[in-house]
Amino acid sequence: MAFLGNCRATGIGSLPHTDSARAVQAVFDSAPDLPYWPQLPKVSPAEGMNEQALAGFPGLRVEGPKLRHVQDDEFFLGVEQIFAAYETGDAQAAALAPSSASAFEPFLQALRARPTREAKGQIAGPITVGMAVLGEDGNPILYNDVVRDVLVKFLHLRVRWQAERLRQAGAEPIVFVDEPFLASFGTPFFGWSVEQVRETLEAVAAGAETVGSHCCSNTDWTIFLGSPRLTIVSFDAYEFAENFLVYRDDLAAFLSRGGNIAWGIVPTDPDALAGETVKRLRERMDGLLAKVVALGFERERILRQSLITPACGLGTRPLEAAARALALARDLAADLANAERGPSTMLGPP
Repeated sequence: MAFLGNCRATGIGSLPHTDSARAVQAVFDSAPDLPYWPQLPKVSPAEGMNEQALAGFPGLRVEGPKLRHVQDDEFFLGVEQIFAAYETGDAQAAALAPSSASAFEPFLQALRARPTREAKGQIAGPITVGMAVLGEDGNPILYNDVVRDVLVKFLHLRVRWQAERLRQAGAEPIVFVDEPFLASFGTPFFGWSVEQVRETLEAVAAGAETVGSHCCSNTDWTIFLGSPRLTIVSFDAYEFAENFLVYRDDLAAFLSRGGNIAWGIVPTDPDALAGETVKRLRERMDGLLAKVVALGFERERILRQSLITPACGLGTRPLEAAARALALARDLAADLANAERGPSTMLGPP
């Protein structure tokens, strides 16, 4: 069955907790119908966005906040192993160790104890991590054809591994391949075309059947909306909704083919959060939904193809702010769904 958001709450991924059990509990309390395994960057630098995605990548050198890559004997041995695993579909070659994802196994245990139809995983995408690591020539490894090919296959296997583990725990997997770096698309700092970005992103996304992608700033949204591999496009609807809705034709085509929008309508900044309520966020969402209705879609259909989330990850925020953001997303999703729910509606948990 095709994925439907059904106006459920979920999260981007990272949380500020330092205790994995409490983080998992926070996820199930705030997103019981589409839970996600929490990334915990305050537990260890190894759980940083790029560090986690690249954990185990051959030739990687982590030097404090800097990521470097060398093509040594270890790299070439690792290349052989990755290529062999890619050919056979052996996703275990890209498994995440507990030292890089401390809440992953506790999340799977909780998932088995609380059967849920679908569950979400996430990983930083090839553009974002490929631009974060410098090769031996001092340039990002994304620009090295050989290393990029290895990187794409490695991340593809890591997506597949997550999907397999979530399915083994009893839930249909939804895996996000997130690309925050694409906020730099079209700037002098990054000269790739839409086609180059999309091809690279889709090669990684092919590791799972149902895939989303998040960018937490403005970008060229045709990259995401025009990709047949992406089922869900996630964005910061609190700050950048007007920029996103400029892409009227692309958005209409995406929704028409069954695509889903993850509306990051709940701010993550503590000062912004302090002034927000479900009522205020509902009014803001109503205005945005009206603009999509004007494209020729019924409001109920839009909400069936929607998720409600915080605007971005919460890993660097204070615990209190994160808890408030998660609660607002949960309560807003319920408020929107309840307002539309009736004898003919499909809104709510699938």
